[in-house]
Amino acid sequence: MPTDETTSKQSKNEEKRMELTAHLGELRSRIMRSFLFLVLGAIVAYSYFPQIYAKLYFPLHAEMEIQNRARTKIINPQGLLSKEITTSAPTKEDYNRLVKDIHYLYDHPSMIPLSSTVFKNFFDPFMGQLTMSFIFGLVLATPFVVWEMSLFIMPALTPKERRPFRLLAPLSVLFLAAGVSLGYRTMFYAMHWFLSFVDNYPQPAVVMQDPTTYMIFFVKLMAVFGLVFQLPVVLMGLSFVGIVTSKGLLKSWRWGIVLATLGAMLVPSNDYITMGLMSVSILLLYYSSYFFVKFVEYLKAKYKEQDAKAEHGN
Repeated sequence: MPTDETTSKQSKNEEKRMELTAHLGELRSRIMRSFLFLVLGAIVAYSYFPQIYAKLYFPLHAEMEIQNRARTKIINPQGLLSKEITTSAPTKEDYNRLVKDIHYLYDHPSMIPLSSTVFKNFFDPFMGQLTMSFIFGLVLATPFVVWEMSLFIMPALTPKERRPFRLLAPLSVLFLAAGVSLGYRTMFYAMHWFLSFVDNYPQPAVVMQDPTTYMIFFVKLMAVFGLVFQLPVVLMGLSFVGIVTSKGLLKSWRWGIVLATLGAMLVPSNDYITMGLMSVSILLLYYSSYFFVKFVEYLKAKYKEQDAKAEHGN
């Protein structure tokens, strides 16, 4: 005969299994909704692909136009002397005009402009649009995916543990937007630096740019700047858990220089302007984090005082 103690243990185990099953079911639904957001984002990106790609392609397009105007010499038709020969036999004067036109063309060569977009295969335009639509869809769906994951994690946290997220979440979005904006602006300098090397080769030299390769490079550069700009948010989070302090940041000021050097080395473009902007950004973010961490310490002291008053009141 089962005792009351055995029955109680079995009921507790069943409750734990039910809780685990419920959590797994909720996690599965969150993952399915996140996947749905990704698909919807890809559909939206596919539908508005020309507009999205034109905006992201603009840094390379603008530099291509500048290079084309600098490298291409347009022949002035008015400079040519030859006219259509209407007589059956050309005269000596026609021969003289033709010789002068040949000399004119020789002195005013027309150079082939830089190519903007080139596809190697007939199916590349479709596959490129499909691939980039999934990339754009992932970017568009990221806020919704993060929201779904936060809704899954938040119920397991206490009110005290949720406090940092109320501050760090909006700050993370702002710093991410700032990093991506700076990265987008940096693309103009990166494109100018890369295309400036075309003139070092025998002319006419043509750049045959694959749009998918350009977009992968673009996403890498945006991701690097976006992640680097999360440095203050990371340090603030570590301050909330007591790992980082404002005094510790001042004592470890050399780590800012180390991080700036490593960040410059990890830049995908490797041009001196982008590397310089990355280094300066990391230095400013690291040393300005002192004030953010100081603010976190102020909030922690305030929360501690509030909790003490609440416990004393109870």
